[in-house]
Amino acid sequence: MPRALFSILLAGWMAADAHGEPSPEQADLQATEVVEAAVLAQTQAGADTRQAVGRLDQAFAALEAKYPRSATVRDEHGNFLWWEQREQEAFAKWQEAEKLDGNNAYICLHLGCCWLESGDTGRAMGYMERAVALAPGDARLRFTLGNDLYLFRHQLTTPTEPETAVVDRALAELKKASDLEPLDAEYAQGYAETFYSIPESKWPEALKAWQRFYDISENKDMAAINLARVSLLMKDKPGARRYLGKVTGLSFAALKKKLMAQAGGT
Repeated sequence: MPRALFSILLAGWMAADAHGEPSPEQADLQATEVVEAAVLAQTQAGADTRQAVGRLDQAFAALEAKYPRSATVRDEHGNFLWWEQREQEAFAKWQEAEKLDGNNAYICLHLGCCWLESGDTGRAMGYMERAVALAPGDARLRFTLGNDLYLFRHQLTTPTEPETAVVDRALAELKKASDLEPLDAEYAQGYAETFYSIPESKWPEALKAWQRFYDISENKDMAAINLARVSLLMKDKPGARRYLGKVTGLSFAALKKKLMAQAGGT
């Protein structure tokens, strides 16, 4: 899995106590996270961080000795190992974390990512669905599950669950993520784009999805272009011309001209 997804794997693990003050364990993890961020920045800049990585390995070993029953410590250690491309070590660490806390949604997500990486799509989806069940109000988990259901829909298709049913589940998760975070343009765009390559056309739903993206995104031209495309697919040429009239930037000028011709305009 790309290192770019490290931010997803890291999300959601740290929380303050009821009074807003970190516990000793949280304070120790926060300190380690600061070092991790610095090492990540140095690595991205091309620096030799082998010694720093070794010290982080030692720091995590010390934390695990200090907090032997902490699933969070092992989860964060797994995040670090995954970023280091030490996938098998990360997987083992997340399995340890699961034994300590089997009801942690992000530990389930991380294990699901590992199973996806190994090619076991069915087991991966089981963990990701479990993550969503444990934290149904978490938009990031919903969005991740929806994307993976869609991307691996062919592998997940069975005689009892055809591709269209898997896609419907994917769309439902993507829509739920967007509903949970109605001002998040990333979720809105991800949901809307999925409609272009599903086995059964759902253009009225696609139009609503792109309209939501138009309403909340700063990229009005891209949203309007897609609203026009969907309108044309729905045989609504006047609607397409109306949306194309909202496109003002030069970056979409050639596509606007092409779509306008299809819509019967000039």
